[in-house]
This record gives sequence, C-alpha cells and structure tokens, in this order.
Amino acid sequence: MNAFIEVNANILLPAALILSVVAVTAVILLAARIRRMQRPFSEMAGLYDDVGTEDSLQLLLKGVDENREFIKGHGEDLRLIHESLEECFKGIGMVKYNAFEDVGGNQSYSICILTRQKNGFMLTNLVGRNSTRGYAIEVKSGAAERELGSEETEALAYAVKSLEE
Repeated sequence: MNAFIEVNANILLPAALILSVVAVTAVILLAARIRRMQRPFSEMAGLYDDVGTEDSLQLLLKGVDENREFIKGHGEDLRLIHESLEECFKGIGMVKYNAFEDVGGNQSYSICILTRQKNGFMLTNLVGRNSTRGYAIEVKSGAAERELGSEETEALAYAVKSLEE
C-alpha cells in the first residue's frame, strides 16, 4: 500500500486537496442553510421564554386565526379583481405594412386589441405620401363590424392567437 501511495503521490495529493476544499465548502453552505431554517424556531422559542408555554401557544394560534380571517376577507376582493380582469384588454395583434406603392418603410399599421371574450377594437392607420387616414373598427366576439382588409384580418388573427397563449 505504501508503494502505491509513493508512486501515485503526485495524483493523490491534488485530488485529496480538491476533495477537502469541496467538503469544506459543502459544510459552510449547509451550516448557513441550517441557520436560516432555525431563525423562525428561535423566534418562537424567544416568545416561549418571554410568556411561557401555554400563553405562547395561544398567541401563535391567535396569529394563525388572524391570518385565516385576513385571507378569507380578501378572498372576495380577489374574486372581484379576477372578474374585472376578464373585462380588460388582453389580446393584441399588430401588422405594419405599406398601404400605398409610393410610400415605403411599413408606416401604415393595423392594431387589434381584444378582451378575453374577443370584444374590442381595431385601429388602422394608412399613411400616404400626402395624407394619412385612420379608421376604428369595433370587434365583437372575434368578428369585425365590417369586412376587413388582408392586413386587418391578420392583425385580428394575431390578437385572437395571443389570447390563447
């Protein structure tokens, strides 16, 4: 065995050093983790030392009951917020394009904004060399109030698809 150690000392010594560094690092990390886990229990023990076992247990249970009531009280608020969010705009689709041959740079656009129920509107802005025209189109249940151009149809499809994501 001694002969093996002497022959392989140049390999065994660095390996042992690396393993010891890894072990010390692991011990430090675990000690820090245990210390973080002990903190809440130390606070409870401090409460126990201050007021005694029975009173500290009653205080802790009172806190649990107060938290339960707090959560119950806000449950209705959360439900109302959730319901109101269903009416908010969530789906958006936009297409930029060249509406006229003499204007480049994709300055025209159609943007569609929808609620979860696919109600909303589309804004189309057509940019020409000498003029700009804008249109607003109402969308109900995923259908526009008038026939759409190809870019507007594409913007509506993007908005509906974004609702599914």
